Amino acid sequence: MRKTVPTLLTMLLIVSGCSGQTGNVSNTQAEKEVVDSKPVTLKLYNYGALNEEMYQRLFVEPVKKKYPHITLEKIERAKVPPEQIAVNGLELDIITGWGSLLDQFADHKLLADMTPVIKKHNIDLNRIDTANLEGVKLQSGTISPGGLYALPFGYNFYALFYNKNIFDKFGVAYPPDGMTWDDAVALGRKLTRNVDGIQYKGLDPEGVEKVSNSLSLPYVDPVTMKASLNNDGWKKVFQLLKTINDIPGNEFKITNHSGTVNRFMKDKNVAMLAAPEVLNSLVNLDFDWDLAEYPFFQERPHTSGMLQTFVLQLGSNSKQPDAAMQVIQLALSDEVQMTLSKSGNMLSVLKDQTIQKSFGMEHPLLKNKHIEAILKTKAAPYVIQTRFTTKTRNILELKYRDFAEGKKDVNTALREAQEEAEAYIASEKKN
Repeated sequence: MRKTVPTLLTMLLIVSGCSGQTGNVSNTQAEKEVVDSKPVTLKLYNYGALNEEMYQRLFVEPVKKKYPHITLEKIERAKVPPEQIAVNGLELDIITGWGSLLDQFADHKLLADMTPVIKKHNIDLNRIDTANLEGVKLQSGTISPGGLYALPFGYNFYALFYNKNIFDKFGVAYPPDGMTWDDAVALGRKLTRNVDGIQYKGLDPEGVEKVSNSLSLPYVDPVTMKASLNNDGWKKVFQLLKTINDIPGNEFKITNHSGTVNRFMKDKNVAMLAAPEVLNSLVNLDFDWDLAEYPFFQERPHTSGMLQTFVLQLGSNSKQPDAAMQVIQLALSDEVQMTLSKSGNMLSVLKDQTIQKSFGMEHPLLKNKHIEAILKTKAAPYVIQTRFTTKTRNILELKYRDFAEGKKDVNTALREAQEEAEAYIASEKKN
């Protein structure tokens, strides 16, 4: 419980806050008192969202500049999967990953509740985007009610990527911002043609998961822990996807994200790709392209996919929690978050509009591109992920294929998905 009588330090901090100095949270006197400057090496576990350039620019370089006594040692998930960390007795100080994976790390007893060190280091949570912070709080609550097992660092974005060459070839105007899914489907029909033996596809929505994210549909109810598939929301998603798939010549297969991007990037016969996190996969492009606002459902205007927040977590067995928090504070500073935003790798989690509007300014692929399209949408609210979510999603996607191929009507497909998912969850609960 917070003390009722403020210390002199607290009073000074309050006065400082009132004077308008609200920028970098890493420069507080409180931080200097709780962290010493003895040389220390911290192990940072990268689940996979940080590529080497991001790791260097957003962590190594800022830490070396501001805290030369701290050395970072990166450990990659590809070499040490989460389930092997505890088995091998590996000490971790900072863990990076997606907020939806908190349960996975918690199951292996790898996470510490950050609430005490957040208070100790005087971290101002009010600077962080409310939706991202609330999403992390929701997922943290599945570990321990009232706990906070991560802090948001950045989050994903959705956009409609389009091949301008195909639009030009067919004399069709480029896609505008503000399209509903119905608008995008209508435009996709105009661009789906077979010319000179090449089948051009007008619209690729990637698949069930990405489209449903805009509606924040849970696969499993986080309260009852029962499947939540046989309902009007999933019916809407199934019917939309089948409408797109049934455009003659526009058939698409549900593959992983890389497969979808390759259809756009390498096959070069997809006019519009509606998807998240495409930028880091686009390489060696030899055609003209741009982006527009992600299509939305009529009832959720200017809403893209569900929040997928990249987070920083404190390792439960860290022997240097204060030094680790020093690094996390720096990662949330205005300076580092501005670097993140300009890089275009992900959106900043800070509310600061100057930082938000700087998104993508230094990304080579976004030069002269319509970056504003990304900033026009808001992410759909986060839905708690459960340990049954992945398998339940796989069950649902297989039933969608049956529906798309005409093997089952939509009602039968969803009813069977519900039944199979419920049987799976019941079986898992017994084990």
